Amino acid sequence: MKMLNILVIDDEDVICEACELVLSEKGHTVTLRKNGRAGLDAIREGMYDILLLDMKLPDIDGMDILKAIQKENPKLCTIVMTGYSSISNAVEAMRKGANNYLAKPFTDDELLKAIEESYASH
Repeated sequence: MKMLNILVIDDEDVICEACELVLSEKGHTVTLRKNGRAGLDAIREGMYDILLLDMKLPDIDGMDILKAIQKENPKLCTIVMTGYSSISNAVEAMRKGANNYLAKPFTDDELLKAIEESYASH
């Protein structure tokens, strides 16, 4: 798998740090943003292969960010992450353009598998 440029938008330090550690060890470039506004700015300013998006952010709902991505950058491969795991959330996120869904807490292997599968099928 090629080295990817990955953006993580999540307000939880432990999730950001874990994603950065696991993904950078695999050679990927990881950018972290702690809220929706900063995340949207990063999407508009940079070129990313994968977005890991938390659905519950302090300032903007993850579904609203998904809508913005579909308008501005629909080719961005997006994996939504949430601790509020439910079938209806997953279905709604996929309908709004997400490529995959990751329930928190997730293991390193689950994270890597979700990225590999999502990027390969994207």
